[in-house]
Amino acid sequence: MSVVKIYGTPGSRANRTLWLAEELKRETGLAYEMVPTHFMNDAKKPDYLAINPNGRVPAMDDDGYILFESLAINLYLAKKAGGSLAPKDAREEGKAVQWSMWALTELEDAFIAILVRHPKIAFMPPDPKVEADMRTKLERPLKVLEQHLSKNRNMLGDRFTVADVNVAGVMSMSRIVDFDYSPYPHVKQWFEACMARPALAAAAAL
Repeated sequence: MSVVKIYGTPGSRANRTLWLAEELKRETGLAYEMVPTHFMNDAKKPDYLAINPNGRVPAMDDDGYILFESLAINLYLAKKAGGSLAPKDAREEGKAVQWSMWALTELEDAFIAILVRHPKIAFMPPDPKVEADMRTKLERPLKVLEQHLSKNRNMLGDRFTVADVNVAGVMSMSRIVDFDYSPYPHVKQWFEACMARPALAAAAAL
């Protein structure tokens, strides 16, 4: 069995893919290794740009099959490995893709805008107006997620799947800024359960 190479580090978007890979390793025996690649410098070097010309992490090399974009990699790895984390049919696969794209389009930019201005990160100067605007912007999609999770234990129903890793993975940066999910009790319960998974802790320790 070939070993899947994942380029990145836990302190980046690669964390989503390392988490999923660790979940799959534990359930299906997926073999993977992290190739330490820092997004601020390593990702801009010619050898890495040959793998991902965007100069971002993560990227994946599965025996010469290259993919970039963390959530796309996750959907591929789940389908490759199978098991309970993979969509069981075309309808579940459609929903997994839907929620993955939704997380990127509805949540990620706002969370990043808050994160980069937070004192713990400080990539940009603090801006209370931007933070307030972004928190307001998040209210609508989080209400959508709250409604969905009020009827479903996880993103695709009762069981934990790649869709949960992808959506919670995008949201995981909110832990750094101590985002308050109490107005969304079902989201809060689901998110805390996702963040408590042993595979995530193992991936973060790589």
